[in-house]
Amino acid sequence: MVIESPQCDGAEVIAAGTVVEGKIKAVRRVGMGLVHETAKLQVDFDYLVMRDGKEIEMSSRVMEIDNARETVKNGVIHGVNATDTPQGRITSRLKHLPTWNPYSDLTLVAYRAAFPVFPEPEIYLPRGTDVKVELTTELRVPEEMRGAAQINALDEIERATLEITTPALPERSTTRNGQAADIVNVALLGSTEQMDRAFHAAGWKHGDPTSTRSVMREMHAFLAFKSYPEAPISRQLVDGEPVSATWEKSLDSYEKREHLRVWARNDVIGGQTVWLGAMTRETGATLSLRQHKFIHHIDADVDAGRRMLVRDLNLAGCVASVYHVNRPQMEHSAMNATGDAMRTDGSLAVVQLKDCENAVFEQQVADPSSVAVARPHSKFARYLRMQVLSFKSDVVRGNIVYGTFDLTRMAIRARRNHAQRTEIARLVETKHEPANVAAGSESKPNIFAADSD
Repeated sequence: MVIESPQCDGAEVIAAGTVVEGKIKAVRRVGMGLVHETAKLQVDFDYLVMRDGKEIEMSSRVMEIDNARETVKNGVIHGVNATDTPQGRITSRLKHLPTWNPYSDLTLVAYRAAFPVFPEPEIYLPRGTDVKVELTTELRVPEEMRGAAQINALDEIERATLEITTPALPERSTTRNGQAADIVNVALLGSTEQMDRAFHAAGWKHGDPTSTRSVMREMHAFLAFKSYPEAPISRQLVDGEPVSATWEKSLDSYEKREHLRVWARNDVIGGQTVWLGAMTRETGATLSLRQHKFIHHIDADVDAGRRMLVRDLNLAGCVASVYHVNRPQMEHSAMNATGDAMRTDGSLAVVQLKDCENAVFEQQVADPSSVAVARPHSKFARYLRMQVLSFKSDVVRGNIVYGTFDLTRMAIRARRNHAQRTEIARLVETKHEPANVAAGSESKPNIFAADSD
């Protein structure tokens, strides 16, 4: 179903909830790995279904799967290479070290045989997968399929109270050592119960507390390109206070997720508790040698992540109103504690919650037998497949020629990343925004997001 579409005069061109139909056009499986190392999947969405059952034909192609480890090229979904993982790259590169290293080839073979930490190479997209789709031809949408203009405005008293109190609210969270971190860009109004029900209805989960077990799960997810949907979220403070709750949403990747930290305030507006939040989208995970830990990198457009948060809560019918309070003193460009750039329009999105009316992610599937089972092969079959894939990878990539190419590629990427970070730091220090960045700019008009069922 459609979960987001371009807007015209405040109304969605295609109403949220509109059913989208499509077909699987092509599939390439990995199988036992004897022929293919990666999987491919092409899905064509070709019909919109109106409320009366009438179908509107369209032509489109998939652009992106949100928060997925899979990539999309020319409308085709590409699965991951099961041997191109942190563990696979490390064990492969150890072969090129001098002969005095303690890891002989025999030891590496035994290690990989005993600890096969590899991701599932086949493509399994569960119910609730967010897909970004681009129309490839013009589509004329009937009036009855369009969404109604949303009246998302607080009453005069609440709005006046917000505009008076907002300048006194903190704009940034901080790390435990006082370093400026994320931008405080959302405020939720409602009870604890309303907030819990809203996020559960929208398919979000609580983050686990940091512990030995959670750290080990994080490491395993990182090595195996797997999802850890309740992964701990690093500690940050607002006015010296720790978070009251953390929420996150991911698909099948440890590297990518959306997450929100919220802090309960003593402020009460219209009888509602104020929860300040810092919403960001994580787009990558690396092992930082400088900080001696795994760190996530974020999407620079923090406003896009905030819109996604409001969209999910609104889709679940848990939002009574939304109001954006301008903060003229807020800087539009900044850097977080790990050196990532952040861009924002400076506003604070105030979301008034209500009892949910459409808990879309809590609905039960009518026929459980119709749900595709992920990883249907036996453990032994998956183990044999990984040995085949590992052997093929060693033959193709486990040589000095490919090793030289790989190290050269790593050096070039590291140099480019360093140059980009240097430029970002210069822009932030001079408070200069790039010409091609417009705060609050909209997406391309022919792109919409759909949620799979």
